[in-house]
Amino acid sequence: MDNNGASVNKEEKNHLKDKIKSLDKTQKIQLLAAFIMTFLLVVSLPTYAWFSYQKEIAVSTKIDSPATLEIKSGGSPGEEQAIINFELSDIDTEDSSYPSYIKNNVTYYYKDFVFSVKGKSLSSYDLQLAHTTNIAFKYDIYSAVADDNGDILYMPKDNNAENSQRYRLARIRTDDNGDAETDGNGEAIYDDYSLPLDGAYANATTVGNRVVVNDSLKSRSYDTGENGDNLQQYANPAYWIKRGIVVHSIQKQDGGFTHSYVLRISWIMPTSISDTEREENLDIVQNNKETDMIYITAKARS
Repeated sequence: MDNNGASVNKEEKNHLKDKIKSLDKTQKIQLLAAFIMTFLLVVSLPTYAWFSYQKEIAVSTKIDSPATLEIKSGGSPGEEQAIINFELSDIDTEDSSYPSYIKNNVTYYYKDFVFSVKGKSLSSYDLQLAHTTNIAFKYDIYSAVADDNGDILYMPKDNNAENSQRYRLARIRTDDNGDAETDGNGEAIYDDYSLPLDGAYANATTVGNRVVVNDSLKSRSYDTGENGDNLQQYANPAYWIKRGIVVHSIQKQDGGFTHSYVLRISWIMPTSISDTEREENLDIVQNNKETDMIYITAKARS
């Protein structure tokens, strides 16, 4: 059977050769051209299809700009000032003229610092606060909105009143679906809201009225030598985070948004207690306070 099959194929090939030989010169040229075109078509079809697909992707796929986030200080809306640091050294913890509030039967005095988060091309982000705990300050972050009648004043370091701005504690009003509500003019509605952001410390606990990262460390010094293992318990930074802060479409203008915040630094005033009691009561902030480092960062969510 195999021999018969081979014989048949040989006869077909010979028949095809004889038929080609019988063609005149014009017919042979036409046959060759047809063969070449067929070969090129078979080879080029996948390539053409690939380039065609790429072109379709280029036309139909929207290229988003990279998400950008930056921390600014306060200022007139749209003209927030660049921020390098907050000036905390002028806080006088024994000055009773600072505003105060009472929480858990404890009176806290406080000072507010305005900052903002500005960004583009994102729908949500995380707000992060890290600080060491040498000073028994209490840190809270509140949502705010620029309001000329607000009771919180941002004044730049150069005391240029043109760049000053008043703020009030407020947050955007949302419906049951979490969508922002607007007024009759299509403007976002902000309601007074005096509670801080409901973020949480990831690595710290509260001892009395004070945030401590590692309560098992009791040393208050930076001793070396034989006491070198007694690490200063307030030198480790505490890390606080509020995840998934939504950027509502109504808050976006020209592709960007600005969220205003107030960092409220609170303390317990050291009044009517002896020096010994001050040393023992670690919740009390004295004017001969040490140094702390504070970092505020924002991170776009993927």
